[in-house]
Amino acid sequence: LSSDDLKLLDFEASAPRAQGAKEEAIRAAFDISPVRYYQRLNLIIDTPEAMKIHPTLVSRLRRRAGKID
Repeated sequence: LSSDDLKLLDFEASAPRAQGAKEEAIRAAFDISPVRYYQRLNLIIDTPEAMKIHPTLVSRLRRRAGKID
């Protein structure tokens, strides 16, 4: 994973839960749209490296995305 990917995972682990606040935080932290953020996040959570680094977070995100086998 790249350093940007790791930052994204770390951000997701501690991001605000309120939708509007999270969208603002995404724009402030990464200077990308929330749509792009979630596209990248969905790619990252499919990697074995992400599962090794943040297993609980990645498992939760994969369940939410319907990606659990």
